[in-house]
Amino acid sequence: MIQKFGNMWDAYDDADLFLITTNSFVTQRGTLVMGRGIAQQTRDRFPGIDRAFAKQITKRNAHLKMYGLLIPDDWPEHKIGCFQVKTHWGRPARLKLIRLSTYDLWHWTKEHPDASVHLNFPGIGYGQLYYEDVLPVVQFLPDSVTVWRFGYEEVARPD
Repeated sequence: MIQKFGNMWDAYDDADLFLITTNSFVTQRGTLVMGRGIAQQTRDRFPGIDRAFAKQITKRNAHLKMYGLLIPDDWPEHKIGCFQVKTHWGRPARLKLIRLSTYDLWHWTKEHPDASVHLNFPGIGYGQLYYEDVLPVVQFLPDSVTVWRFGYEEVARPD
């Protein structure tokens, strides 16, 4: 795994797979809740992506359940995928979900060793987890995965 600070969107054009952290809450209108952070940025840049993700989650019967990693069925034509960190959008991220998503991503990279993957650092910021607690879970990802930290999103650990 490679860590970078900065704007992950700068890598979008060069990425083979662009993963954003998400939840599994599908609204009654048939959209995935994507109201904060990079999920909101993605929803705003790509109208209808919240509905497309919700369809994949619903197909897996994963509303408010664990799905781990969602890769578009038509990858690599569409390269934005979901890396689950929560079930309900309003609750903190869970290390258990980050482990599952990381495990799924690790396996995906073994099947696609030449693909460059970009992921925002999972669980920190609106996920309310500490960087130091999440790093041991994701640090074994291969160097084909770049994990981005924006710097401002992290929750300070109390002394």
